Amino acid sequence: MFTLETALVQDAWKSILKEIMYNGEDVEDERNLHTKELLNVVVTILDPINSKPPEGYFSSSEKYKKIEKQLLETDNHVDGINYGKRIKEHFGFKLGRNIYSVKIDQIESVVNRLKKAKTSRRATLTVFDPSIDQYIDDVPSMIMVDYKIRKNQLYTTAIWRSHDIYGSWIQNFFGVKGLSKYIAKCLNIKLGPIIIHSISAHIYKTNYKDVEKIII
Repeated sequence: MFTLETALVQDAWKSILKEIMYNGEDVEDERNLHTKELLNVVVTILDPINSKPPEGYFSSSEKYKKIEKQLLETDNHVDGINYGKRIKEHFGFKLGRNIYSVKIDQIESVVNRLKKAKTSRRATLTVFDPSIDQYIDDVPSMIMVDYKIRKNQLYTTAIWRSHDIYGSWIQNFFGVKGLSKYIAKCLNIKLGPIIIHSISAHIYKTNYKDVEKIII
């Protein structure tokens, strides 16, 4: 397990890449892709508001703005998964003899729970659907996001079952940041730390040379 706490996300990313390259284990995944991997990498970003992408990471400001909205909108796909739709429209339930499809907006549910009880431990968004995802190959990497109000600020914890640290970690952080900023605004509260827990934090062999240029 590797834990890290930094003020800004751009400082954290380089440290995680270095830790995986130097101390990660060689793992060949189910697609026969070679990686270096660390299990349970937990990174706390204390100042997400002032965190910026590494210089040159996003090709344009429009791309950056789109990333910050990717978990809020139902027409954005990330690695083939429509996270916004899963968060806002995917889950529901059935009642009675007839079938009723009830779309659950989990963002609205989280905001309502925290408005009713600031110390709630039930303000959690889930993405993984076992009724579908246990039987298909392309399943969500991010599986849940949890919210707590503590010290009069919003704490975010997002969990990935599998996380491509070089290719996806930065943009995933800013996706979560955009979601958390929206929830904090709805609650009229300050955005606090964002914690990213990567159960499998890995770098693909095809990216080793690019990573080495960053961590020098």
